[in-house]
Amino acid sequence: MEKLALLAPAITVFSQPAFAMYENSPILDGSKQVELPSGVMYEDLREGDGEQVVEGKRVNVQWVLKRSNGYFVDSSAKNDGVPFIFVVGDRNRGAIGGLDEGIRGMRVGGIRRIIIPPSLAYVQGVEDGKPGPVPAGFGPKQRIRRVMELLKDIPGEYIVLDIKATRLQ
Repeated sequence: MEKLALLAPAITVFSQPAFAMYENSPILDGSKQVELPSGVMYEDLREGDGEQVVEGKRVNVQWVLKRSNGYFVDSSAKNDGVPFIFVVGDRNRGAIGGLDEGIRGMRVGGIRRIIIPPSLAYVQGVEDGKPGPVPAGFGPKQRIRRVMELLKDIPGEYIVLDIKATRLQ
């Protein structure tokens, strides 16, 4: 019961529609939510019908970044629609740990909401060249810094990424 209380903010996030990427998102009840051993949680908003994302593949994703309270931080749509491109499993130059774990098994064309604990988010910082997707601009970067520095130890504080896998190489 105590664990459920700690996850209440994450459950709240799952019940909110995804911003812009998937306007008609169903209200999620968490029944199809998957929790990985690391604490990363995900749920598919829409199943894809393309290739499956696996380690070693280069993937393009459109993304929306939010805090666990649903507060919008940044998105690829706000950055001229430029996708975030990374090689799955390349933790040094690729994606933040939670995204790298949460995208595996997803199919191209699908949309997935990934709930990431701060310990698997922007631990290396939000400067250019760090694992991403890195928010652009001073304001969005400051919002993530605030979560990572001030709120990282608060139970129920998560980073939320809604992603759409658009291409796999």
